[in-house]
Amino acid sequence: MPWFWVLLWAGGLVWANPLLVEGRFAEAYQQGRTAGGAGWLLAAQAANLHASYIATGDSEIGKWFALGQEAAQRMLEFNAQSAEAHFELARSIGGQLSQQNLLGRAANVSVMRDHLQQALRLRPDYPEARAALAVWHLEVAQAGVGWLYGANIHQVRPLFEEALRLEPNSILIRVWYAQVLVKLGAAQQARIQFEHALRLTPRNAVEVFEQGFARERLHNLR
Repeated sequence: MPWFWVLLWAGGLVWANPLLVEGRFAEAYQQGRTAGGAGWLLAAQAANLHASYIATGDSEIGKWFALGQEAAQRMLEFNAQSAEAHFELARSIGGQLSQQNLLGRAANVSVMRDHLQQALRLRPDYPEARAALAVWHLEVAQAGVGWLYGANIHQVRPLFEEALRLEPNSILIRVWYAQVLVKLGAAQQARIQFEHALRLTPRNAVEVFEQGFARERLHNLR
């Protein structure tokens, strides 16, 4: 539990940065860290993306998510009202939770939820945060501890549908949703989302990665 979280944290990016667009995440991290101040957001995003898409092996993945967490915390010290920083902090926590049993770091399950909710309070039209919160509800509920953390599997589809209403051309969110539908046993609905994602034109390196993942999963979908 839950490998899925590693794959689901690529939203909320400042895609104006060419290093992120091109998938040069380690360079982007160094650029943001060197800049400091608002640059910590770029550092957090880049570290989390490197962990999600480039790093290999538990040790390297864990290292980059830890760097993402540190950078997100530094960004929140600079600007506590940054919805994107709250999202990045949740993402780095989720990535680290994916490497261990859910109950191994039980307190962080609630912390992750709280930062996603705070991101949405600060920016109600944040589609990736809505989708990520949907994944949180799914994973915690399916782990059998939803009652302990307030996770509700019936929140999953409405949150994703709202995310897609806000960002219908997001390859990322459609691939996330498809994976969730697979886990909910709705294979044909998942197929529709995967196929829709593959018809869209990728706008950055992350969407290229996600389309590759969609092709692989669609091929294996029964």
